[in-house]
Amino acid sequence: MTDKNPWAEIIGPCYTLASLSRALRWTEAEVKTAAASLTVLELLTDDGVLLYPAFQVWEGRLVPALAQVLQVLSTGTKGRWTWAQWLNTRIDDESGEEALSAIEQLRAGQLDDVLLDARHTAWAWSS
Repeated sequence: MTDKNPWAEIIGPCYTLASLSRALRWTEAEVKTAAASLTVLELLTDDGVLLYPAFQVWEGRLVPALAQVLQVLSTGTKGRWTWAQWLNTRIDDESGEEALSAIEQLRAGQLDDVLLDARHTAWAWSS
């Protein structure tokens, strides 16, 4: 029996290139271009498989303003798995209650808060 990869629980379900193309109604070339420009979050596994976290798709579209957040995160580290973890992990807030993850905040339209947190995080990663 193989151990479950801990990233699977952190990141959640993922699309393949073909399945993300279908979900967004884009061509595979459009997805590749979007990944290269940090409009779409693309993850490369150790065995060379490209994956696209499902959390970035909401109601058949990319989560609004995801590209802006990915651009900011890229200034702190090039580790896309780290970005995915940051986007999809809930952290307790000051009151001790579990706060929304960054991706949930983006879905809720809280771009300014997410960008502020992303700038602070990217700065900490680059220090």
